[in-house]
Amino acid sequence: MGKILFFLPKPEDREVASELFADINDGNWELELRHVTGANAVLPFCNETCQVDAIIARGVTAAAVKLSAGDVPVVDLSVTGYDIIDAVVECSTRYQTRNIGLVGAQSMIFGGKKIEKFMKVTITPVAVDKEDDAELKIKELKAAGITAMIGGGMSVQLGAKLGMNTVFIPSGPEAIYQAMREATRVATVRRIEQERTEQLRAILDYSVEGIVAVDKDGQLSLMNKAAAKLSSLAENVTGRPAEEVIPQLQFKSVIDGGKAKLGYFQTIGKLPMVINCVPIKINDQIAGAVATFQPVTMIQEVEGDFRRKLHQKGLVAKLTFNHILAESEIMRKTVALAKEYSAVDSNVLIVGETGTGKEIFAQSIHNASVRKQGPFVPVNCAALPENLLESELFGYTEGAFTGAVKGGKMGLFEQAHKGTIFLDEISEISPRIQGLLLRVLQEREIRRLGDDRVIPVDVRVIAATNRGLRQLSREGRFRSDLYYRLDVLQLSIPPLCERTEDILLLLRYFMEQYASRFNRPCTELSVEAQELLLGYSWPGNVRELCNIAERLIVINKNTAAVIQAGHMQAILAATTEVATGHNSRAVKTATIQGLKQEADLERIQQALLETNFNIGKTAQILGLSRTTLWRRVKLLNLVR
Repeated sequence: MGKILFFLPKPEDREVASELFADINDGNWELELRHVTGANAVLPFCNETCQVDAIIARGVTAAAVKLSAGDVPVVDLSVTGYDIIDAVVECSTRYQTRNIGLVGAQSMIFGGKKIEKFMKVTITPVAVDKEDDAELKIKELKAAGITAMIGGGMSVQLGAKLGMNTVFIPSGPEAIYQAMREATRVATVRRIEQERTEQLRAILDYSVEGIVAVDKDGQLSLMNKAAAKLSSLAENVTGRPAEEVIPQLQFKSVIDGGKAKLGYFQTIGKLPMVINCVPIKINDQIAGAVATFQPVTMIQEVEGDFRRKLHQKGLVAKLTFNHILAESEIMRKTVALAKEYSAVDSNVLIVGETGTGKEIFAQSIHNASVRKQGPFVPVNCAALPENLLESELFGYTEGAFTGAVKGGKMGLFEQAHKGTIFLDEISEISPRIQGLLLRVLQEREIRRLGDDRVIPVDVRVIAATNRGLRQLSREGRFRSDLYYRLDVLQLSIPPLCERTEDILLLLRYFMEQYASRFNRPCTELSVEAQELLLGYSWPGNVRELCNIAERLIVINKNTAAVIQAGHMQAILAATTEVATGHNSRAVKTATIQGLKQEADLERIQQALLETNFNIGKTAQILGLSRTTLWRRVKLLNLVR
């Protein structure tokens, strides 16, 4: 709640002032009423005005308050012509005189001479702006033969003391009411301006950016603490030409040209800075300019914080080489080679059949590299259509296309800055995306959709494919220049059928995981069941082995039961073709029964007809790999 201080002209005004203030107060103001007159009397109260938002005073008292109240607004309580007329009538009647002195501040006596014309009196106005002058001027008035006077409180007190006949000029309720309304108005404006000033002060004092302002002549008018510190200048350089003090801010060219200069680089002190300098215009006229600047390293730190937040939001590699279980020699060599790749920053191409664990290797390489603190951004290139993949990879600006989110969107390459982007199924991207990706690998920069700016990125690329990119490039279906950019370091992941030593190890690990998740027993396998697993071709590789482990845990509820060969054969048959060496007719029958359970015969036939027997498109519809679909098509004699 704010406070308004009212110096009453006379004590009798207290009740009227309180009633009038109650009518206009909106609950935001407190009124303090005091009856004192003269500079010496009001000075102690003015020294307490740090908590006062406005002061109402009259005449000489108001003049004294204005000299000592600092920046607190002072509202003059006016004396109207009617108030003076009433005082003249009373004075001439009471003291039977037609020669009357009018003593008071200039605002009080203004227009007093005009009363003479219609009241048949002689008015001698005496302006008193200072209390020290009042006594002398009243003595001069008395010496001129004038024995009666009207005026304000301080004037009539001195006049009475000097033997003058006096009448006090009151301020009517209308004048008090108007003064109070004006006081609340200016106090409200002052509060708003104080809030804005404090906001500006907080911005200037606590901004980490240097802020410097100049007037239209290029003279320094403002410099915050950050600017003084960053430029190694004193804060009291205001008033000096900016071109002499800090020429790097280029105020002159901005003021002369009337156009902003944004994002340019200059060295200030010993640090490279990024600077923005903009003109200040009032009614299209240049009134000055403002520049902000901060060290480039500060921006890099902010960017690093942002990347870390992205890292915390899930763009993180969770797997390491410790998660790769292997006893086979071929897999041990593969892991060892991948660890060597982790020590350098070159692009990696991971080649392997579906389900061999290519992303596990990608995450492990990232987590063993110098980029492990940066983000890991996986992208399934086959899961998105061309236009959507482009916007996801490179981002877009606001309004770049119908449906673009407000403010635009950062692309995955930007999100992967200082980290790794994993492009899975890279063979499936269109020729156009291949060209855009090649540019990123060559220039190390991206351009968002709808934007003409380029954004530098520092990203390591790990790509993966289950198809032969070299052969695709020979056939003209994959750009050879992009292939050679990706295939700097190649890592070939062996299929599970070539690492049979790892099958039982992996199965036991997966079974224990699912047993813990589903709160089921982890059963044993008979020797014959293990032999079936070791002889199986594993077209789905480790992913298929993981699925079988889950089935074994889910369908078995007997802790004492051992999984026998027949049970295992049925599970394998429900998946795909069993390894050679068993009864082919029985195997084929069991496999067909399994297919009817997972992706029934009619569904495969319908998908083939819809795609005109295009294996790639059919596999995509059914969610199968091309290899698995071919095997099932041949098994069911569906080849056209």
